[in-house]
Amino acid sequence: MNGEDGEALGPPAALELAAFFSQLRPVMARERPLLAEQLPAVFDTLRGLNFGHVGPELPKAQFGVGQTSSLISWFGELRGPLTDCWDAGLFGNPWAAAALRRDEVRNASVLAWFLDPRGGHGCGDALLVSLLDRIRGRLLDFPERPSLRCTVAVEECPDGSRANRVDIQVDDPTFIVVVEVKIDAPEQPGQMERYCRIAAERACGRPWALALLTPSGRLPVTAGEYGGYVVPFAWSMIATGLRRAVSAKGRTLEGRTPAGVPHFLATTFARHITNF
Repeated sequence: MNGEDGEALGPPAALELAAFFSQLRPVMARERPLLAEQLPAVFDTLRGLNFGHVGPELPKAQFGVGQTSSLISWFGELRGPLTDCWDAGLFGNPWAAAALRRDEVRNASVLAWFLDPRGGHGCGDALLVSLLDRIRGRLLDFPERPSLRCTVAVEECPDGSRANRVDIQVDDPTFIVVVEVKIDAPEQPGQMERYCRIAAERACGRPWALALLTPSGRLPVTAGEYGGYVVPFAWSMIATGLRRAVSAKGRTLEGRTPAGVPHFLATTFARHITNF
């Protein structure tokens, strides 16, 4: 294929197109009823291509009209499925519309909803189980799953004092977890140590932990003697847990079943918090 100046398309652009067609051909050749079902495999192939790599100088390559026409035709076929996704609202972001942004209180409220096994989000206890699994890696006496009487509350005051208000409290007959949500705010002097002391008193002999949720998953700096009970989490870990939760339900495009509202809500929130 020649450029506007009449010269043959040279590396790296020509080589990238050659690699693109050679790797894409077996994907598009598979017999599938709908083009939309081919998209996950197509994007996986695109992810594997090494665009922008500068290698040794190679002879210039030329492409025939047939390959150019195939590319144009393929992009034309994409328009229909992409339009359907747009019309179905699958490119929307309800959390941006709700103005969550980096507000810790608002994001904590949504996170608490997903952590609640009876939250009505369609993910059951999957996200809470993933949180317990990480905690159990440090504190072995934690159970694998919550009980049927597990409750999740936001802006809770375990000792009755508004000064000691915690972001999220997971209260189960078999354990208690306090989740401290951080996005931009730093720890206050003695904050984690104070929350740990309150959680230990509230636990009344049950296993307990403080989950410190930050963008980087950093260790606490104000836990004092309770450092062993503080389990650091990164927001990206929560995002992974949400994606796995809906994947376990079989509501992914790879499974070729309808994504549904739970998949849409969980994956859009996962994408939102990944930016922290």
